[in-house]
Amino acid sequence: MSKAVSRIPSSTLTSLLPRALNPHVAVVDLVATHLAADADADAAKPTVDLSRLLPYLGHDELTAVVLRAGHSHPLPTLRFLLSLPPPLRPSPSHLALLAHSLASCSLFSHALDALSHLVRLHPAHDALPTLLLASPTGPHASLTGLLVKVLLRHARLRDALRAALRAAAAGAAPDAAAFNALLAALSRAGRFDELWAARAAMSRAGVRPDARTFNILVAALCRAEDAERAQGFLDELEEQGFEPDVVTYNTLLAGYCRRGRLKDALHLFDVMPYRGVPPDLVSHTILMDGLCKVWRLADARRMFDRMVQSGLSPDAVAYSVLITGYCNEGRLREARSLLFEMVGSGLSSVGFTLRVVIDGHVKFGKLLTCLNMVAPLRKYGVVVPLESYSSLIGALCEDMRPNAARRLLQWMIEDGHSPSLHMYNMIVDCFCRCDSAKEALDMKLEMSSRDVKPNVDTYRTLITCFCRLGRSLEGQSVMVEMIESGLQPNESICAALVCGFCKEGNLNRAELMVKYFALDFQIRCNDSYSALMRTCCETRSTAESLALQDRMLELGFIPNSETCRSIISGLSRNLG
Repeated sequence: MSKAVSRIPSSTLTSLLPRALNPHVAVVDLVATHLAADADADAAKPTVDLSRLLPYLGHDELTAVVLRAGHSHPLPTLRFLLSLPPPLRPSPSHLALLAHSLASCSLFSHALDALSHLVRLHPAHDALPTLLLASPTGPHASLTGLLVKVLLRHARLRDALRAALRAAAAGAAPDAAAFNALLAALSRAGRFDELWAARAAMSRAGVRPDARTFNILVAALCRAEDAERAQGFLDELEEQGFEPDVVTYNTLLAGYCRRGRLKDALHLFDVMPYRGVPPDLVSHTILMDGLCKVWRLADARRMFDRMVQSGLSPDAVAYSVLITGYCNEGRLREARSLLFEMVGSGLSSVGFTLRVVIDGHVKFGKLLTCLNMVAPLRKYGVVVPLESYSSLIGALCEDMRPNAARRLLQWMIEDGHSPSLHMYNMIVDCFCRCDSAKEALDMKLEMSSRDVKPNVDTYRTLITCFCRLGRSLEGQSVMVEMIESGLQPNESICAALVCGFCKEGNLNRAELMVKYFALDFQIRCNDSYSALMRTCCETRSTAESLALQDRMLELGFIPNSETCRSIISGLSRNLG
């Protein structure tokens, strides 16, 4: 008998108990009571002891809680459901009902949150039918619009469009704000056929468009490179009583400029005041940008001056457009003058524009002029972007100006930037190419003092420089320091040292280097081997050259065509 009872579900057994003794009924009463108590408190989580209630909570109990407390206390109920540990979680119907109750209480942000959790917790669920059935009297008017916004936030554009069209067909169309969000998303995605389908559904459902709706549609036409149709659409809207605002006109201006129709853009710009919409800062900036892109700098400058004369104060974007145009044409003096005017006007966001000007000077090789521009700007408190410092330092190094690059590096540090290993290596390499080994070594020491650890390239550059200058012993000391720092030398370093010692006539040291690299690092550099054999054959006897060849064979080197030619040349010279 006990085995048979054990196979009966616990819910069936507890249902046989009186209501007052039924734990599943008691837990619903307890939760509902606590949620009512939390309604007036600003608590982020319910005060119910969940650990004791979990064994008695299931889908039916959660449904009972939502039905009892969800209408009168929707927010505490939502918090309670979202606090449940897995595997317990609210169902789509729970969240839909709470979203309806929250919207009815004008708690729209919380209703949006409830729908967001619905979409996140149940991604495969079709939320619209559940939402439409959330209340016997029909869903709150805002719910379908909120659902569309939630789907867009979750990057589910296709589902958002489908939900909007179905909701409109069911007589519960989203509001204008939701349709606007959908139209804008479709426009950004380039899905223009679906955009106009959504617009038609909006019209059929009787949702009245607003200025933002028309601006989105005009922008979509311009994005589809159909500015002429956009102008016709605008004329049609004006006939219907819609008054376009400056955003609408700016959208058209941008569309004309993007298609290279500057004549039409300038005409529209001129008629704007007669239509009661004076051009704003954005209008002027759009035309300036269009003029600069077709190399009409003089007209762009006149547009800039016209903007200032009309009482508008240029912003960083307006300055940047004209300055970029000057830099592209190599008119760097005008660019510098306008940049200083921009700084003098008190605009703080000059970093991008300064980078454009610096890149222009680098492009046209006006490096010292650029340095003379940067110096006073720093005195004005302008912080040069890190990317601009890097670009200018690289250009100075390519132009063999290591001292200027080093001074610029110091300015960069003073501006609060941290030099990278790449920057230090560029300057070290430039000093080495200028045969300034001492300054290069100083830069390496400065790196270490700033916790920038030199790498193999740093040491290779220094070693190669010392060996080229006939100071191979100092190069060897640098290599020893490198190895002590935990880095391993490579073939380039081996070749530099061996060739350096050979050039200085120190064959014994050169042979020791070859042997050292072969035995300690398993580096058998053919260039080093060939240089050693060639120097030996040119300066020593044939017997010594052949003996050296035998020692190289023991180290694992294989004779090649160059070493054979060196030995034959040495034999010929000795025989002669």
